[in-house]
Amino acid sequence: MAAVTPGIFARSSGWWQNRTLTDPDWRRGSGGELQCAVLEPAGHPDPNEGRPTAYALYRMNCFERGLQSGAVAVIEAVGESPQATGAIWRYLLDIDWMTRVRAGLLPLDHPLLLLLAEPRRLGFSLRDGVWVRLIDVRAALSARSYRPQGCVVIEIADEFCPWNAGRWRIGCDGVDHTDDAPALRCDVTALGSVYLGGFTWTRLARALRVEELAPDAVAQADGIFEARSAPWCPEIF
Repeated sequence: MAAVTPGIFARSSGWWQNRTLTDPDWRRGSGGELQCAVLEPAGHPDPNEGRPTAYALYRMNCFERGLQSGAVAVIEAVGESPQATGAIWRYLLDIDWMTRVRAGLLPLDHPLLLLLAEPRRLGFSLRDGVWVRLIDVRAALSARSYRPQGCVVIEIADEFCPWNAGRWRIGCDGVDHTDDAPALRCDVTALGSVYLGGFTWTRLARALRVEELAPDAVAQADGIFEARSAPWCPEIF
C-alpha cells in the first residue's frame, strides 16, 4: 500500500516492532490490550503458503460502568484490495457486544464511507493530518511520478530556502531548472499543497494561491500532477 499511496513511508522491521506493535500500558488507556486480526485467502491448496491480504490492529473496551457495551478502537486496518479491505472492516464491525467502533487517522478517500449501508451513522469528521514543506524542490519533485501529459514550467518563490527559487520544468521526463517562460507562478507553500495530490492547481488558482501565466496552464498542470488516491500517513511523529 505504501507504494501506491502518497504520504506513506516504508516501515522497517525495527519500526514495526518498536513503534507499531509494542504495547506499553501508557498506550492502552481504557482500551485494553492490543489485538491483531489477519485475513488469509480461503481455499488455498497449501495453508502454509497462503499470503495474508489484510490485517487489523485494535483494542476493545468491553465494559463501561459495569455494562458490557464497550467500543472497538481501530488502530490500523489495511487491505491490499477493495475486497480485502471490506472483509477486514466487516470483521471489526461484527465483533460481539460492541456498541461503537472508533477509528482515526483514516485517509480522506477511505472506502468505509461508501461501504456502509447507512453512511450517515459513521459520524465522520475531517481534520488536517499531513503537512508538506519542500526543503529541496529538485529532490522532492524528482521523487514523485507524473502523468504523461507533457510538461509545465513553474516559477517558484521561496524566501526561506532560496535555492528552491526559480523556474522549474516539471513532467514525466524529469525535473530541472530552466530559463523558459513560466506557465504558472506560485509560492513554495502552494507547491507543497499539490505535491502529494491533496489539492489541485485548479483549487489553488480559485483561492488566488497560484498565478496562471499561459492559457490553460492550470488544467495542464492538473493533468501532469494528477494523483489517483488522496495522500495519507497513518503515523503521528
